[in-house]
Amino acid sequence: MRWPWSPRRSGQRLVLRRVGEQHAFVLTDGAPNGQPAQVLRWGLLPEARALAAGEAIAVLDLPHYQILKVDTPNVPQQELKAAARWQIKDMVDVDGTELTLDVLHVGGDVDRPQRQLFVVAARNRAIEALTTGAAEVHPEISIVDIWETGLRNLLADQARRDELSARACAAVLIDDSQCLLVVCAGDELFYTRRMEADPGLLARARGEAPSTSAAEVPLGFEYQPGGDFEAASHQESPLVVELQRSIDVWERSWPELPLARLYVVTADHGAAVAALIQRELGQRTVALDPWAAFAPQAPAPEGDARAALAACLPLLGAALRTEHRAL
Repeated sequence: MRWPWSPRRSGQRLVLRRVGEQHAFVLTDGAPNGQPAQVLRWGLLPEARALAAGEAIAVLDLPHYQILKVDTPNVPQQELKAAARWQIKDMVDVDGTELTLDVLHVGGDVDRPQRQLFVVAARNRAIEALTTGAAEVHPEISIVDIWETGLRNLLADQARRDELSARACAAVLIDDSQCLLVVCAGDELFYTRRMEADPGLLARARGEAPSTSAAEVPLGFEYQPGGDFEAASHQESPLVVELQRSIDVWERSWPELPLARLYVVTADHGAAVAALIQRELGQRTVALDPWAAFAPQAPAPEGDARAALAACLPLLGAALRTEHRAL
């Protein structure tokens, strides 16, 4: 019960992560009647300064945690974490007491003959460093979130708008240093995989043809039929190869849920990247606009626009979070 004279908790939500010496952040205000949230401010803070919000979420970076998959132990729900800690003891290189764990069912809470768990394992000191650094921007971090669930949120929102919620859809987040793939159906996370960056694919999407110096051209072959563009167009993308392997694994593991669409999430040239992947992969692939999940007319970013968007992509997904459990 809330007394009428008690202070009203702010509906604003702050999501942040540390990027080098800066803080990437997204500040939203929840809209009434189930309408999309409004992005109030976002970007990169060159210097830590306090931002007011009713709730603050810090997002762990990929190197600071692992996601492991195990069979669901036959224990009550409240004992899952303790049982999972025992199950992963031979899968991690540190003592279990040095880890903070959270668990979620693969594919949600629907009963299946063989159920599995995603176990999120983060070092305690990584959690402490994250929350201590984030406290410079907001004094109370209520939730620690991860990239995979943030990307799941963006994918689930897009699938609902495309009327594909009942189908299996995938999203790959691509930036200059890393790539992350998730597969979801019915708003639930079924599969996730991390992959190495593919600078060549991004360069081709930007129209940056690889240059060949005279020293690299074999003697007697001064003329190359087709030119640089044709040669570049036939380069095999390592990312596409790994995406195909992941799709093959998915189709073997979940034959009843064929992949309907692959979405590309990237800071720029998303449509061009999606077109390249679709041509090489043969899978329906489109660019996902992360802003479509929010009310229109988001403000301009604070800091460099491309760097800010690249840093904030996982934060936009975490801003859509509906779970109330903390890691």
